Amino acid sequence: MKRIVEKVILCLLLLSLSSCKGIEFENQKIAKAEEFSKAEAMIFVAEEKNRYENRFGNSLWNLKSGDGSLYFKDYIVSVTKGFIEKLMILKLTAEDLNVIISNADSEKITKASEEYYNLLTYDDKEYIGCAKDDVLRAFTDYHIARLVVDNLSKNASTELSISEAKVIRVQYIVFEEKEIADQTVEDLKNRGANFAYFAKTRGKNTDIEMIIKRGDEMSTRFPELFYLSDGQVSDVIQFRNRYYLFKCVEDYMVDETEERRLEVLKSMKNHEFKEKFERYENEYKIRSNSSYWKEIDLQDGRNCTVNNFEEIYYRYFPKTIK
Repeated sequence: MKRIVEKVILCLLLLSLSSCKGIEFENQKIAKAEEFSKAEAMIFVAEEKNRYENRFGNSLWNLKSGDGSLYFKDYIVSVTKGFIEKLMILKLTAEDLNVIISNADSEKITKASEEYYNLLTYDDKEYIGCAKDDVLRAFTDYHIARLVVDNLSKNASTELSISEAKVIRVQYIVFEEKEIADQTVEDLKNRGANFAYFAKTRGKNTDIEMIIKRGDEMSTRFPELFYLSDGQVSDVIQFRNRYYLFKCVEDYMVDETEERRLEVLKSMKNHEFKEKFERYENEYKIRSNSSYWKEIDLQDGRNCTVNNFEEIYYRYFPKTIK
């Protein structure tokens, strides 16, 4: 249920449109806000409707959500409305920051919108009620929102060393008595026994192997593990009332480390965006009062199946972390 709202933070921001009618505003800046037309809003309503139906079937719209006061179909419409209000704020923010779309991007947006429109079936168009211009505005506003998010998070550090995102694989043994842990260290040195053998015969843990990412809970507890090289065994480490022994199996997991690096960078950018965007939210306080919200029913349009807006958009504008 939080999926739509989370897209704002994850930079997948959509929607917009014409006339200021129906918007509450408390200062002159908000008077510039543009309300969304039903046609453009319905593009994204349909996309969201079909994403849920593809996964759960259309019977879910008769279910109650949350505290039971709303049908799920009405809840999703309500959340989508709140999402659109955030997008209206982003459009105003674009004006304040002087964020504009380049000519090159405009050409891509035109091609993407034409591709999307040409793939709409008769039933899709009947339910959405959109023309080519509505689709073009939807792709344009989606892109403006993404540019604003990038702008608000542009100061987040884009440099992250391998050591700051390092992912390692270790084997480990958990002991309740230090004497047994110390003896195991000696046995490993003198008898050349396999570490996994002692983990299974002397350890109190069932699983004997784990992956540790820099910054996760285990890396905070045992930071010294990131200084072990392949095959190296740690000293006995006490944590609370237990004793641990680790063997480094892989001191640098290449693919996993790169994935972790991108994950951390995204988190840093999202954090900066959220802090800055909250200031604009508090300043504008936009509410959409368009009457069409009461008319939208997710049980309608049974033959509407469109669900490729993001796929097409990101084919023209691939996701990147700059």
